[in-house]
Amino acid sequence: MKIKTNKYKLLYFINIANRAAISKSTMNILECILLTADENGLKLTSNNLDMGIETDYCEAEVMEEGRIALDGKFFSEVVRSAASPEITIETDEKFITAIKSGKSEIKIAGRDPEVFPLLPEISDDFCYSINAAVFKDMIKKTIFAAATENIKQTLTGENVEISDDTITLAAIDGYRIAVGESSLIKGNNDTFSVIVPKSSLSEIGKLIADEEQIDMFFTENHMLVKFKDCFLLTSLIEGEFLKYKHFFTDDCKTKVVIKKDEILSCLDRVLLISKDIKKSPVKVKIGEGGIELTSISDVLGSMYEFIDCDVSGDELTIGFNPRYMQEIFKNIDSDEITLVFNSPLSPCIITGEEGFKYLLLPLRL
Repeated sequence: MKIKTNKYKLLYFINIANRAAISKSTMNILECILLTADENGLKLTSNNLDMGIETDYCEAEVMEEGRIALDGKFFSEVVRSAASPEITIETDEKFITAIKSGKSEIKIAGRDPEVFPLLPEISDDFCYSINAAVFKDMIKKTIFAAATENIKQTLTGENVEISDDTITLAAIDGYRIAVGESSLIKGNNDTFSVIVPKSSLSEIGKLIADEEQIDMFFTENHMLVKFKDCFLLTSLIEGEFLKYKHFFTDDCKTKVVIKKDEILSCLDRVLLISKDIKKSPVKVKIGEGGIELTSISDVLGSMYEFIDCDVSGDELTIGFNPRYMQEIFKNIDSDEITLVFNSPLSPCIITGEEGFKYLLLPLRL
C-alpha cells in the first residue's frame, strides 16, 4: 500500500475511528485501525467486537492499493507529529509502515490485515431516519438513567422502540426511569424494540455533529447508524427489557408545579449535607403553599429550606436520593417542572418539556 494524503484530513478520520478502538486489550488487533486504500481513496475501520466504526473515504492519492492494521493511538500520535501537512504512507510485505512528511520518516510495525475482524454487512433495505439534533437530545436526556453496574445486563443499555413513525428511548437503573419520545422523519410502519448498549449510544451522541438527519438500520443482533462521515455498527444486548410503561399511571393524589431553577439551587445546598445518601436522604414535605426540604447528617449538620410553589391535592411527606433528583431536573429544558405523587412509598412521576418523562423511586425515611 502506498498513499499520499493531507495530515489534517487524515487526523479527522483517525479521531472518528479511534472511538471504537480499544486502548488496552488482550487481543492486540482490537487496538488497531484498519486502513484500506483503493480507487476511491482511504477509509478507516475499527472494531472492538461490541462496536465498530467505518469512516467515509478520506481524500488521498492512491499509488498502490492495499490494507494495513496499525495501532490506533500510536498511529494518531505519529500523524499528529508530522513535520508537514502532506504525508506519504507506505507499507512493505512485513507490514512495516513508513510515514514520511517533509524531510522526516517514521517507521512503525503494522499487523496483518487478514486477522482484523471485519464488520458484518447490514442490509439497508429498511431505513429509519430521524432529525440528528433531536436524537442527540433524546440520548442526552435519558442515558444518565441507564445502569452502570451489571445489576441486570439488559438495564446497562437503553430500550429503543420503533412504533410506526415514532421512536422511544427508555433507560432504567433500578431507582429511576427516563423516557424520551419523538417522531421519525422516515419509518416503515413497523413495531419492534431492541436494547442498545449505553456505551454505544453515548458514542452515537458524540458523533452527531452538523448532520441534518441520521439513518438507522436493524437486524436481530445489530444496529447500524449512518452519519455524514462514517457509520457505526453496534451489537445489541440480548434479553427482554423491563416492562416499564405501566409505572406511568394517570393517578394523582398530590401534584406540585415548581420552578426548575429554585429546586435545583436548593438541591445544591441539600447535597452539601447529604454526603451519605442512604443515611441522609432528603425529606420532602408537601403542604399548602409549597414544599419543605430537610436533610440531616450526624457528621455534617442539617439543612432546611422552604420553596413556594403550586400544590394541589393531599399533603405528603416522602424521601428521595437528592442526587438522583438533581440529575433528572438538570436534564429537563423547561422553566417549570411538574411532580405527581400518590403515596410516600409510590414512585414520583416527573415531567417538564414535551416528549420526556421521568420516574423516581422514594427512599424510606
